[in-house]
Amino acid sequence: MRTITCDEKLDTLKKRERELECIYNISDLFDLHVPLESLLKGIIHRLPAAFLYPEHAEACIILDGNEYHTEGYEKNRNSLSNDILVHGIKNGEIRVSYREELPFHDIGPFLNSEQRLLGMITSRLCKVIERKKVEAALLDSEKRYRLIFDASPLAIFVDRKGIITHCNRSFMNIFQITKADVIGSQVFDFVNDDSLTRLLAGLTSDLRPFYENEYSARISGKEKYLKSYYVPLRGRENTIEGGIGLIADITVNKNFEEELENQKELLTSTFNALQDLIVVVDRDMRIVTSNWKGDIIDPPDSDNLHPAVCETLGSTLMPCDPCPIRKVFSTGNMNEFEHTDPVDNRVRDFRIFPVYDTKGDVMMAVSHIRDITERKETEEALKTSTSELERAYEELKSLDKLKDEFLSNLRHELNTPLTSIKGFSELLYDGTLGELNENQMNAIERVVIKTRKLQNLIDSLLFVSTNQNGDVKYNFEQIDLVSVLNGIVNISSDSIKEKKLSIISDIAFDSCFVDGDRTYLPQVFHNLIDNAIKFTPQGGSVTIFASVEENNVHVVVGDTGIGIAEKDIPGLFTKFHQIDSSSTRNYGGNGLGLYISKVIVESHNGKIWIESENGTGTDVHISLPLKQDNQFSASSRSPSLSAERPVLR
Repeated sequence: MRTITCDEKLDTLKKRERELECIYNISDLFDLHVPLESLLKGIIHRLPAAFLYPEHAEACIILDGNEYHTEGYEKNRNSLSNDILVHGIKNGEIRVSYREELPFHDIGPFLNSEQRLLGMITSRLCKVIERKKVEAALLDSEKRYRLIFDASPLAIFVDRKGIITHCNRSFMNIFQITKADVIGSQVFDFVNDDSLTRLLAGLTSDLRPFYENEYSARISGKEKYLKSYYVPLRGRENTIEGGIGLIADITVNKNFEEELENQKELLTSTFNALQDLIVVVDRDMRIVTSNWKGDIIDPPDSDNLHPAVCETLGSTLMPCDPCPIRKVFSTGNMNEFEHTDPVDNRVRDFRIFPVYDTKGDVMMAVSHIRDITERKETEEALKTSTSELERAYEELKSLDKLKDEFLSNLRHELNTPLTSIKGFSELLYDGTLGELNENQMNAIERVVIKTRKLQNLIDSLLFVSTNQNGDVKYNFEQIDLVSVLNGIVNISSDSIKEKKLSIISDIAFDSCFVDGDRTYLPQVFHNLIDNAIKFTPQGGSVTIFASVEENNVHVVVGDTGIGIAEKDIPGLFTKFHQIDSSSTRNYGGNGLGLYISKVIVESHNGKIWIESENGTGTDVHISLPLKQDNQFSASSRSPSLSAERPVLR
């Protein structure tokens, strides 16, 4: 047997001393309750000193995928390790290794005592990790519950023997007070529940598991509705040790319930106020509800609140064979029909609508019954009136046709003698048939003028009749508008001289071509200039203005005459329209000139309108589309003023 030398004994003692010092230092770390990461780093720096060759030893801890090791650590086969088990599950390991090849001892270069030391430290570390994980879980749970406690929309309080010890933010918000005013207060200062008050005061041995109540409270000058829910914590012999309470502000819900109740009452009143009969029927053909119109059906007896619909309505009010309500239940479609009661001869309109449940099946039928007897009588009267109106219309059409035929025949009948009268009177007026004395000339001049007026009247009447039938034919061609205006002014020169009028022309061109009918379009300007002369007093003026605006030529015929009231302007373009009878007597005319002018202008795709004020004169505007390839001859002349030779430029 080998004898242990003094040096070996000394080395063994030093080794035991380092192990104890290591255990002591690491135990300090366990007792300090330092964070886990700091604990692991402290262990790996203190652990190598306890081994046989501390100058070559390196330590490493792997936990939850994270690795902590000393600076020179390298994993090799000369390692000593232990698993870290947390609640029986491996979460990592602790390992010690040497950087160099060293002499073998019990376990490679390591001693059995070092294996026991590592196992002891690992075991202690596992317990610390388990404790820290439990503490972390408890802390997390506490934070979570505290967050729920503080963030809950419900007011929560905890009491001990009726004295509040804790409350959350919602509690303070509901009662509009601070936490200092809550803590130490009694529960019944905030909860109005007689049963709970007697329980906390020890006046009852009630063993209910919870107490629930609704009550109102005036808080900060406002009425609030609250609902309380209190769960008592009972001790030995069912004594009340404390409890936890919840308080909800149900003011909005209460107001909503009241609003719903008001709406329900309103709907019920509206339902009952309907003049039509409404009957709701279930699948058993019994009346669920109705507005019970007593003049049609009688309300049910108190013994039978849901009578059979066929018995209630009877066989005369609604046909029951086949029953139209059953048809709605079987088909799922609305049923609509009219029925005449053979008893009172009242006609009623029936509309029966299906009501579906969540599965799409018909669960009820709503019958809408309306008395339409008066409407039916009115419809029959309207049909009779319509037939009479149709007959009258046909008679009017026949009369209108006869009128047109009469006017056409009248024109031909009048034109034959009028042509002779006009021709011979003009021959006499021109001196072709011999010279006449002054009295004869005056007389024949009046004949010529009246003959022309009569010819114009006949032509106007014929145009109106032809236009009404849509038979007016227009021959469109290029027309120089300036030449047309000049010609009309020259024709009207005698009338202009007679009334001593001045013609003012303001035309921006010497020529301007439009597509127009050579017969009808000049008639428009002749009518307008003739009206301007007719309604302008002696010494007044007539203005003719023409300009180009975009793709249209704008012509204005104005005068300084009597003017027109604004209320009379809309009717001026109506057939045979005269502002009053005095105008006809004073100025003459048949009320067709402006109507014919409007028809002709609109047939040329143009527009005509009037601007006037009573006593200030009248401006008649005409807008006509220009010919696309129009060539203008610009005028450099200024507006002219002439009574001798009214020539337009």
